[in-house]
Amino acid sequence: MAGVIPGGAAWLPLPGTAVPAGEEAEQLVVRRLLVAALFASIFLQRLALPVSGGIALNLFVTLAVVGYLGLCGFLRVDPVRAALVLLLVAVGLAATALNDGRASIGSLGLLIVMYAAFTVSLRDPSDVFEKCVEAFQRMVLVTAICGTAQFFLQFAIGPDDLFTFGSFVPSQFLVPNFNTANPLHWQSPYFKANGFFFLEPSIYSQYLCLAIAAEFLFRGVTARLAAYAFALPFAFSGTGPLMLLILLPVWLIARRRYVAIIGGCFALAALVTLVETLSGGYIANRLSEFGSENTSAHARFIAGAYLIREQVLASWTDTLIGLGPGSYLPIARTALFEAHDPAWAKLLLEYGLIGSLAFWPMFFAAVVAGSPSGWVSLALVIGYFTFGGMLLDARLHVLILVLCVLPKQPGSAACPRITMAGRAGPGIAGSGMRGPGRAARAAR
Repeated sequence: MAGVIPGGAAWLPLPGTAVPAGEEAEQLVVRRLLVAALFASIFLQRLALPVSGGIALNLFVTLAVVGYLGLCGFLRVDPVRAALVLLLVAVGLAATALNDGRASIGSLGLLIVMYAAFTVSLRDPSDVFEKCVEAFQRMVLVTAICGTAQFFLQFAIGPDDLFTFGSFVPSQFLVPNFNTANPLHWQSPYFKANGFFFLEPSIYSQYLCLAIAAEFLFRGVTARLAAYAFALPFAFSGTGPLMLLILLPVWLIARRRYVAIIGGCFALAALVTLVETLSGGYIANRLSEFGSENTSAHARFIAGAYLIREQVLASWTDTLIGLGPGSYLPIARTALFEAHDPAWAKLLLEYGLIGSLAFWPMFFAAVVAGSPSGWVSLALVIGYFTFGGMLLDARLHVLILVLCVLPKQPGSAACPRITMAGRAGPGIAGSGMRGPGRAARAAR
């Protein structure tokens, strides 16, 4: 018999039992489970289970959701993506065997459980994308309001308890090694907004910019878009805006909005000039970081290539199968320069050329081919390459899974794509989305 959530009218069938008749009831189960995964990835992302130094709680929520959907028969397996994941696992095992003592079985296991989910999609993705995007937008709006209030309240009541959970959550239940309370400047008593729930101001800015992109693509200029944009400067982070800086010009070129492109160039030039004048060369200083070791930009985008040149390319074996899972960060800590772990560099150093050639086709096939929205996929792919440390990141992993991989259309990428205005035709009843309009048509 079907299980019932205490205190709620919605039902969730027990694994191995028959799902009540009706596609609407089935889709309700799927949507609510995926929204729960999104909720955990945003509002619970600071929380961890005290396992192996602290593993993000939202990862377990995601795996539980995917596992439940699989047990209930809501998922289908893509054999090509599954084969590529198996090849990646084989390379990881070989690299682990050849680098005994340096490789980590735990890191390989984490990679397997995270990307095994990329081999499946929903059997019936009807309405899932629309509902999940709307849920994501509403959740980020809550954090935008919290982040704006958080930033200004610290000047009135002080920053205590506004930026960290340390005073009321035991440290072993918090995700470690993140700069949650990030001062406005060196020795400043005040802090950059982190949306109250996010691990860092930079992650807060990433979610705000993803929400800005989705709102602009599917609804156009709205009050909610203004709320996101108003909250963004208080994060004082460029990682989210960098994604927008790449995505929006591509969108404008694709839509042939040449007047907007020219106007945007002039507006950007004016904004840069104003910021440079008021800040005394802030942008120029940040750009100069790409050529300076031990700076944020160099560590995020350049240093990984140096590590690969020094540690991997000297040996054909290491070049082909890498130095083993989990080896990147220990090696980076011994380097004479600061180095972050971008996905491409971590994958190439740990799994080598063969592992990379197995992973990237699987990744792009899962995220891009047959995606409900090519623009959402592009935004998340840009984020995957620019946000930093995304290969085993449990937060962006959820967004990619819920918004790109699971609601993928059955069959080939040539299938009709879902838009916020509907499924390649009339709007979907009850979707809560605006009917066909300029923003909705542009998102196709």
